[in-house]
Amino acid sequence: MMEDKPVPDDSKLKSSKAKSPGSDEPALKNSTANASIAENSIVSNPAVQRLVELVKAVNHLLCEFYQDYQQNQVLQISSKADESPVTEADMAAHHLIEQELKKISPLIPVLSEESSDYKLRFDWHEFWLVDPLDGTREFINKTGEFTVNIALIRHGIVELAIIGIPTLKRMYLTQKNQPLYRIDEAGDALVWQDITPKPVHLNSWQIAISRRSEWKVYQQFKQALHDRQQAFDCNNAGSAYKFCLMLEGQIDVYPRFHPTSEWDTAAGQGLLEAIGGGVYDLQGRPFAYNQRHDLLNGHFMAVRHNDFLQPALEAAHQAVKALT
Repeated sequence: MMEDKPVPDDSKLKSSKAKSPGSDEPALKNSTANASIAENSIVSNPAVQRLVELVKAVNHLLCEFYQDYQQNQVLQISSKADESPVTEADMAAHHLIEQELKKISPLIPVLSEESSDYKLRFDWHEFWLVDPLDGTREFINKTGEFTVNIALIRHGIVELAIIGIPTLKRMYLTQKNQPLYRIDEAGDALVWQDITPKPVHLNSWQIAISRRSEWKVYQQFKQALHDRQQAFDCNNAGSAYKFCLMLEGQIDVYPRFHPTSEWDTAAGQGLLEAIGGGVYDLQGRPFAYNQRHDLLNGHFMAVRHNDFLQPALEAAHQAVKALT
């Protein structure tokens, strides 16, 4: 039976008081060289450690904005050229990330959603791809489901990925061909934990749909699963938080038929690949980055394990065909 339901209670985000990275927050250390990010063990790499401290600081910064906003303080919100919202929290996170990444790796350029000019990227073979606040609408609507997404891209491939969940004081981190880690704050300490991929159960799926997705193609996708006698439950969640639910085994398949940009998916893709899944176009090809003139993604299928991919793609093709 097909059923739409919210994310289970034990996985919902909970708001927490956060400190801004100020006088009582340890400052990021100055960089002494252009540290190699994609070499050495991820746990012992000093540059990666500094990246983790940066995302922790951004988590705290966004939590402070979010808590103030929840308490009915005014949040400055404007619209970009594509009519999507941007807030003062987005911009504060953007400036902090850009500033600190330039200290961590001075020779690696930064491409952020809030960058003012994307033209220089065509000459880049290695760069940081950043969404400083993924889920701005979730932030504005006070769902708590917003994230910080940072990926290191080399020749179109995700070499390193980290997603922070500010309201959970949590991060997920991986480097290509290395384990996936969950990093939780415990007081002043950071607790690192290997994430072991959860068992695959193909008889019943958990699928993720964006909260504000009312497009007919999603209804057709669910109908296609029903026609194929594929049992599933549908969970609604926002932003790259869906990727994090997949890492924890709570979501198996995440179809996306409405627009996203490259900074929305790169970090999530890198993390999923570490547990045997990924983000694929509807021809089954892994997403590659900074390879096209446009930064918009096409339709995609994200799976936590590649065993889900082929049947999910077949249902997607059926859904798209039904509307043409």
